[in-house]
Amino acid sequence: MLKRLLGRIDVGDESEKLKFAQFKELITKVPLLYCILVVNTIALSYTHYEVAPKYLTIYATVLICCVCVYRAVSWYGYRNKTFTLTKVKRQIRSTVIFSIVVGVIFLIWSFNLYGYGDMSLRIHVAYYMSITVLGIVVCLIHLPAAVWSTTLTVGLPFVIFFIATGKAIFVAIAINFAIVAGVLVLIALSYYRAFSRVIASEQDLQLQHEKTQKLNIQNEILANQDGLTKLANRRSFANYLNEKLNEKSEHHSFIVGLVDLDGFKPVNDIHGHAAGDRVLKEVGQRLTRVLHGDCILARIGGDEFGLVIDHSASHSEIKAFGGKITRALQAPFVMRTGLVQISGSCGFAVYPDAGNTVENLMERADFALYQAKTESRGSSIIFSTEHEQLIRKKSQIELALNQSVKKEELTLHYQPIVNGKTEQIVGLEALARWHNPELGEVSPNDFIAVAEKTGVVNEITLYLFDKAVNDLKDWPAHIYLSFNLSAHDVLNNKTLENLKRILDGHGVSSSRVQFEITETTMMSDLDRCSETTQVLRELGFGIALDDFGSGYSSLGYIHKLAFNNLKIDRSFVENLRHNQRSQGVIKTILALCSSFRVTSTVEGVETEEQKNLLLELGCKHMQGYYFYRPAPIEQFELHEGSSE
Repeated sequence: MLKRLLGRIDVGDESEKLKFAQFKELITKVPLLYCILVVNTIALSYTHYEVAPKYLTIYATVLICCVCVYRAVSWYGYRNKTFTLTKVKRQIRSTVIFSIVVGVIFLIWSFNLYGYGDMSLRIHVAYYMSITVLGIVVCLIHLPAAVWSTTLTVGLPFVIFFIATGKAIFVAIAINFAIVAGVLVLIALSYYRAFSRVIASEQDLQLQHEKTQKLNIQNEILANQDGLTKLANRRSFANYLNEKLNEKSEHHSFIVGLVDLDGFKPVNDIHGHAAGDRVLKEVGQRLTRVLHGDCILARIGGDEFGLVIDHSASHSEIKAFGGKITRALQAPFVMRTGLVQISGSCGFAVYPDAGNTVENLMERADFALYQAKTESRGSSIIFSTEHEQLIRKKSQIELALNQSVKKEELTLHYQPIVNGKTEQIVGLEALARWHNPELGEVSPNDFIAVAEKTGVVNEITLYLFDKAVNDLKDWPAHIYLSFNLSAHDVLNNKTLENLKRILDGHGVSSSRVQFEITETTMMSDLDRCSETTQVLRELGFGIALDDFGSGYSSLGYIHKLAFNNLKIDRSFVENLRHNQRSQGVIKTILALCSSFRVTSTVEGVETEEQKNLLLELGCKHMQGYYFYRPAPIEQFELHEGSSE
């Protein structure tokens, strides 16, 4: 029985928290229990002092009280000690054992005193034993094993002994005690179950709280970390930059840099998004190695990275630092599908010269990056005062451009496309021109980029297309209109619908219109551009792939596009006579056109020698200053002729 009772102490499903809670309750209750035992023992000894032997009333009492006081003081001292789970279990186990031992000792002592004195003293013994047992049950209510052990080892013999006396008063006391003790044991067990549930609930709440804390930490990490590269993300980058600006220390300067990958889009389109992800991860690793951990590095966009680094370097040293970055990105990336070659451009803004807010520094670094990508991909540029002037100019252009359509400031010039052999005009390419009263003549290279950035390019496209189609109505039937579309136009279904509506409104056949779309535009979103070109072809429009050879020129995407004319970039014509490679490239492109059953047009023809050599190579349609410069439509004599 003792083994079974002790076995209940180490039940496996009782949690650590429950053990510690039991122990905490025992620390406050056990000293009170020993106080009860001492008081009851002294009271019983006092009533039997003149009746029972001294070894029972004095020596045994002193020994029992000393043990009780010692145990009470020991437990009281546990309040200021730290216990491990092992020690807690040991103390609980010893408490159960000690309760059995003490119960047996008190039982023997009480039974020995019962033999002395009259009826009243014997009733006192019965009273003493009953309240002692009940006191132990109440004080050890958080420890069911102690309750059971005390009830069985003390209470049960007590009931048997007094029933065996045969005296009515003792039988009544025994039965009364048995009922009260039984009820108290049930209450104790019920209380313990409720106590266990409370502790379990607290533990569940604690676990839930810990899970919530872990989740909050994970969310914080996710909120500030790029999931793919494990670098800081845009939010974390902006927060760090804000902190740097708030330091406001004298002579404090730092660099904000932006790195954008050149040629990354075809990696996704040709090799797949998994390959693109691997490239981005390795880019993050390469940049980390270049920076040596001296700054924050973040992925702030699809293929754009940002950095903030303290510096006291000259512009030449910053440029050299940018060179390290670009060289690190030029090394081929090894993919399962083969080698991937990209490059990177860098834009830097230096605090406080370039600005003193997050927005200013980011805008100026982005502007420097744009200049690097425009002027020389794979280079690095530091924002300067000249760039500040360009920003002001662009701001002026942006403000004026918003009103350009309403004020009818935009006009069209045309550059003919000719038959190289007969020099007969077969088509006219529409070119936008803008004259503003305050800004004067603004180059298309300047205002088209601004129009795309500000989103007014679609409005400008529709306005100019309406003017071009209106001119087209007066041209000979064999001459077609070639009209340029930007990436914003191609990817905007509403704009394409409006282009068809304008054409139908003028009563002109779609077969007389060719839309020119650059390689770069096509690669901005290959799938959507492919769908768009297919729709335009089905509507009867011609599609020209413009500037072919200046961009990616990959057969991996060209077969996906529905085009019927390929415009060979002027870069192959410049040194045509002395550059055998250019001649070979043109021959290859012409063979490609033949295999795709599409026509070709060579751009940038400026001399008769170039024209003749192109004719020898097999080129038919040409465009360039040798034939015509862009001019208003009124300056061209358009004659009736046959369509080719």
